[in-house]
Amino acid sequence: MFKHNKFIAIALSLGISPSFSQSLCVKHEDVVFSFQENNSKKLASVCKGKESKYLVYRFGTAEKVELEFPTLKDENSWKKFEYSGQRRGGGRLNAGFGDYTLSFKNGPAEYYVFQEWDDEQETYSIGINVQVSGKSKTLLGNRKTQVGSLVLLESENSRLQNIADK
Repeated sequence: MFKHNKFIAIALSLGISPSFSQSLCVKHEDVVFSFQENNSKKLASVCKGKESKYLVYRFGTAEKVELEFPTLKDENSWKKFEYSGQRRGGGRLNAGFGDYTLSFKNGPAEYYVFQEWDDEQETYSIGINVQVSGKSKTLLGNRKTQVGSLVLLESENSRLQNIADK
């Protein structure tokens, strides 16, 4: 407990917000979901502008963002994403699960940011699946670095329709 509080005090004195240090979200944005990719120091972050003005995905490092989608951050940005999310609570005895995806197309590539769990199988995974020309590559995320959750997008149903509800 003391070490955690000491870290926060040091970070704040340096002008660093702990949630921002583990995401690519900027100061005027809220972290929706962010994690570090398992095999690199790269981060994947889903951020929204204050008062949900826009939604944006970023991938890269604090020094170099390799992908920002969309480039124009306004109220229309929400329409560039597709969201699917469903869950059942109750743990293992109730076959609890969660299956969430935020997807978008950028040129010929389709990106699927995902968060899924199965309480019966005791599995949990986060990551990004990228599909280009019929080929697929999955970058798994490190759960220990996770900030936020795709579940938070459930509260944005006026901006982002949940296609799992269809």
